[in-house]
Amino acid sequence: MQNCKNLTVFEHQSLKIGQEIDGVKFEPHHFKLLEKFRGDFDDERFNYYSLIHNGVKFKHYVGVLNVGGLQIEVLPKTDNSSDNKTMWKKHLIKMLSTVFKLQAHAPTNAQQQLKNSSVLDVFLLRFLDEVERLLHVGLIKTYRKETDNRNSLKGKIAWSKHLTKNVVHQERFFVTYTTYDRNHIMNRVLYKTLKVIPYVTSNSYIANRANTLAFEFPELMDITATDQTFSSMCFDRKSDGYRNAMSIAKLILLNYVPDSQKPRNSMLALMFDMNKLWEEYVYVMLKRRFLNHVVRAQVGKRFWEYKTIRPDIVVYDRFGKKPLLVVDTKWKCPTDDKPTDADLKQMFVYHLYWQVNNTVLLYPDIGRQPYSGKFHSIFNQDRLFGLTCHMMYFPI
Repeated sequence: MQNCKNLTVFEHQSLKIGQEIDGVKFEPHHFKLLEKFRGDFDDERFNYYSLIHNGVKFKHYVGVLNVGGLQIEVLPKTDNSSDNKTMWKKHLIKMLSTVFKLQAHAPTNAQQQLKNSSVLDVFLLRFLDEVERLLHVGLIKTYRKETDNRNSLKGKIAWSKHLTKNVVHQERFFVTYTTYDRNHIMNRVLYKTLKVIPYVTSNSYIANRANTLAFEFPELMDITATDQTFSSMCFDRKSDGYRNAMSIAKLILLNYVPDSQKPRNSMLALMFDMNKLWEEYVYVMLKRRFLNHVVRAQVGKRFWEYKTIRPDIVVYDRFGKKPLLVVDTKWKCPTDDKPTDADLKQMFVYHLYWQVNNTVLLYPDIGRQPYSGKFHSIFNQDRLFGLTCHMMYFPI
């Protein structure tokens, strides 16, 4: 995407037509494309931003929106915290790199020289590294079935179609046969992603590298990627090395909306729910810290009728049998350094159902002091249950 302009905002921030940020103006045609993009999805699936009068208001999603030659980077930001965009971009990239395992194994000099890389660039660079590695070891071959109307007999004749297709052309054979080559779904997804990258990146190095790698691929059939394309993939010992590349390709292809008439108006929305991203980041970091314990996420228990309750994280003993601690992550800042009534009721239920003495409300670290409080017994107001809810702050 040549001459792409970059604009950076924070989550929950509004962007109006004519507004200038970082020396870049939000133009009317940008708004029209975002309005069109918003209308292509239903409300349940699309939560990146809402339409307001002459503008948009971003929600709790962060990441990158590429639309009409404009790259909008949406950064996280806790309430009343610093407006330092460089700092928050580093925080976001660190969280995404931790959750999606995006650190490159051996960064090249060209990668190290990239300055002001966007969140999208981090994903694209890791994808290119993975593709380059796969090309170096050799793209795998697989068996696949082909159906074709040929001039020579090969494989088995598909009699139903052969009789209908070749009534006149009796020299032809409508056959089904097995072939062994590189023209299978995974290589086709890689190639498709490489062809899309130049349309979604504003970085000339990334675009040129994608074109160079695409040139090294054999001739492959085109593919239209859907959810079913990726859900139908089966990884074995031979194709296990494709996992990381496929996970990034899925993010890119399923969130890319091409415009065949005006490629410049093609759109990409690589956005992440900040609440879920914070939860997954904390989960990964706790697993690294609690090496002698078992840390599990989203462990559900029956609550009422067919309803379940699922705390974000539960820490068990080393055998994974006895729960010791229940953690609920919160991507927000408490207004008065005390938990809300709703949060306290939620944590009390976790105490009862998981039979633990300690629960933790875990917030992003903004320099506040931890706070702990005990639940009172409902039978004797002077007696304590011994159940403690802690408000703690986790470093980003």
